[in-house]
Amino acid sequence: MPKKLKELLLQSISLLFIFTPLFILFNVWEIKAIEEPELERRLGKEYLEYKTKVPGFIPRLKGKGK
Repeated sequence: MPKKLKELLLQSISLLFIFTPLFILFNVWEIKAIEEPELERRLGKEYLEYKTKVPGFIPRLKGKGK
């Protein structure tokens, strides 16, 4: 593999490790700051009840059979 190509791949991977967390953080912020208040305004009490029952991002790992 040519040296320039190796350097390009390493730079691309390092950029991936920088921009992926930033992208995730931006999306979490957008959901919490923009989308959720809009849904609360439009759907009211039903959405607030839904939010208490359903986890935001990480599912609960409770077994249903226990």
